[in-house]
Amino acid sequence: MSILKPLKIGSLETSNNVFLAPLAGIGDNAFRIIGRQYGAGLTFTEMISAHGLVNGNYRSHELLRITRRERPCALQLFGANEDILARAIMICSEYDPDMIDINAGCSVKKVLKTGAGANLLRDADNFYRIMRTCVSVSPYPVSVKTRLGITEKTINIIEIAQAAEEAGVKLFTLHPRTASQGYSGSARWEYIAQVKNVLRIPVCGNGDIRASGDAIKMVEETGCDAVMIGRGAIGNPWLLRNIVEAFRLYPKEYRDYEPDFNERIKMAIEHFNMVVRFKGEEKATGEVKRYLHRYLKGIPGAPDLRKRLVSSSTATEMNGFLFSLLNSRA
Repeated sequence: MSILKPLKIGSLETSNNVFLAPLAGIGDNAFRIIGRQYGAGLTFTEMISAHGLVNGNYRSHELLRITRRERPCALQLFGANEDILARAIMICSEYDPDMIDINAGCSVKKVLKTGAGANLLRDADNFYRIMRTCVSVSPYPVSVKTRLGITEKTINIIEIAQAAEEAGVKLFTLHPRTASQGYSGSARWEYIAQVKNVLRIPVCGNGDIRASGDAIKMVEETGCDAVMIGRGAIGNPWLLRNIVEAFRLYPKEYRDYEPDFNERIKMAIEHFNMVVRFKGEEKATGEVKRYLHRYLKGIPGAPDLRKRLVSSSTATEMNGFLFSLLNSRA
């Protein structure tokens, strides 16, 4: 029986249960549009500072823009003050998102210093109050993305999950590492299963999904309602399509599609030029150097190609380099 299914999240219903994660500095409009093209049932913006929105920060407001092609899309906010978050949600409503997502999992030091991100997990009672406030003011379903806790000794994910549901959160996403782990070690999927066992709302699993087989294994082992793909989709939107197809055909065996060299380069060109259209040539050329090289991952000679890519200083140079690669390998 197929495990690809629509998912009801409060008033929102997604077309399927394969989601594209919020990725700071990467998950912009272009990334989300490509994610939807390759099958993601729900996308998320980069995390947006609630304080930045309330204080009128241009960069924060710029991140609120959602186009038709990337919907349904959730706006992800981070913050530690419930009143500021409430005001930020009201600002978000001007952009008509499909859902509001609260970041309770970021482990970056500059975010943790503000009390936001994974630091929301330190106190379950305070976490409940913040979630309850967000739910009470939001005209859209509210979801939350978390980690297991701050450290191994302070794992409190069951208490946090129950607090979220009691507060009215409609989707609970878990990346099962602690904040102190960052991305080291392995994601402990058994905690996703534990959360699923105590919640009635949908549970989304995230972490260490690099192939469709990983996503299927996560669903089989945890019973999660949806999977969220993050780092694995950078430079590899085919992963999303592979998971959607594998879920659709389940329990039949599915062999992941692997794009050839030219297909990877064509996708890199499309991605880059979409960023140019949204952000302009100068900004796009600088930003994509952080991730466009991921389209070259696993290709012989990739390190040298990456050096040449990041040395491009204009959109013309970047496009010239990428187009020169097409059909350069038989």
